[in-house]
Amino acid sequence: MGITFGSYVALLRRLAALLLALALTASPAWAQKPAESDKGITLLQALSMGLDYSPNIKQIMAELEKAQFQKKEAFTYFLPSLGTSYTWTKNQNPQSFRSQGQRVIIGSENVYQWTTAFRQPLFTGMRLLSQYKISELGVNLAEVNMSLATMEVALQVKEAYYLYLRAIKGVDVTNSAVERLQSQLKVSKDFHEVGIIPINDVLKVEVELANAKQDRVRAYNNRALSMSRLNRLLGLPVEKKLKVADKLGHYPLKVNYIKAREKARVERPELKALGIQLKQADQSIRSAQSDFYPQVSLTGSYFFTSDSPEMGHSDFYDTTDYQVLTQLNWSFWEWGRTKYQTSQVRADKRRLEAVRQDLQDQVDLQVREAVLFLIEAQLNIATATTQVKQAEENYRIIFERYKAQLTTNTEVLDAQLLLTQARVNYYNALTTFNIAEARLKRAMGEGLVQAGGKPEPKM
Repeated sequence: MGITFGSYVALLRRLAALLLALALTASPAWAQKPAESDKGITLLQALSMGLDYSPNIKQIMAELEKAQFQKKEAFTYFLPSLGTSYTWTKNQNPQSFRSQGQRVIIGSENVYQWTTAFRQPLFTGMRLLSQYKISELGVNLAEVNMSLATMEVALQVKEAYYLYLRAIKGVDVTNSAVERLQSQLKVSKDFHEVGIIPINDVLKVEVELANAKQDRVRAYNNRALSMSRLNRLLGLPVEKKLKVADKLGHYPLKVNYIKAREKARVERPELKALGIQLKQADQSIRSAQSDFYPQVSLTGSYFFTSDSPEMGHSDFYDTTDYQVLTQLNWSFWEWGRTKYQTSQVRADKRRLEAVRQDLQDQVDLQVREAVLFLIEAQLNIATATTQVKQAEENYRIIFERYKAQLTTNTEVLDAQLLLTQARVNYYNALTTFNIAEARLKRAMGEGLVQAGGKPEPKM
């Protein structure tokens, strides 16, 4: 018994329903959240999200697309243009002449003409070529601006990511401080109850605990704000809870200012953009000078002429005709107009040269600052690491001595403050190192650098 088309369709529908039910119950991998989402996003993922979302990059992409169309437009001016027109002329007195005392009419009151013509520029004093090269350089400029926007967004995301990591550590530090003070308050109250210490020692601890709780509130607020700033850069709702996977870290990094400066002078998009603008200025000078030369063009036209709208037979006109015209136009005296226009463009080029020199000085200074901050951060990390170890040991010893009543309550509070400050200094140093490294890369004109604590080639 054969299977009909209707039964075949019904079988397919039942099979599709079965597959759908299996898909819903099996919960395949593509229907589940990725496992890494529980751990949070990495810096590389944050960079990818930030670059995909950035409205600034989208603006530059639109400008790049515009520049590409401008280049295509400029090329069309080299090609012949073709057009058509249709005209109707009403004559009160048709064309005529007198012959042997009689008026002979050689035209009609209504003249209809349909013209198809092309025009080809032959020589424009290099104006068309200069305009095309300007548009071509405009595409290069838009591409450089795209690189610049990418670097700016990448730096903003990195800074926001590292500051969020520091804010998270800030919450941990304040939580630890509150826990230590709560433990100290319990011991102090026990000592007071048995008459070992006076009540004012207990009050001191309670005051410091209140201060620590206020610091913890500020730390939580700072973490929330840092998270919102990062969310905004990633295109997420500012109130969204965001987890991050990376941790603040550091690695030995040797920097050489001279090498970094030379690389920045070559790679910085801002300097590249000014170099392109100077090339455009050279082409603008050539374009302005084109009016010193004659303009030569070739025009061809084909005419349909009649005294009726349907362009039929006419007793007065040849129905079809054509014309080929070579035209030379040369304005050789305009009271210095072309010279003044050229001088304007030359002055603009000198301005760009001055801007480039000033920008190069700024780039050198930015690289110098980034190098010094990076060196300072690496030194601070070393001292802050030692400081944390010493502060932790100092607090442990003093608190044990306090429990044995071999030291005062004030010394414990001082040790607690030193430990909290040491940990804050340590995480500040780590944050400064990572941000300083990101800024140095940006100052050198590098794009998306590696993340996750992997060293890059020495500079």
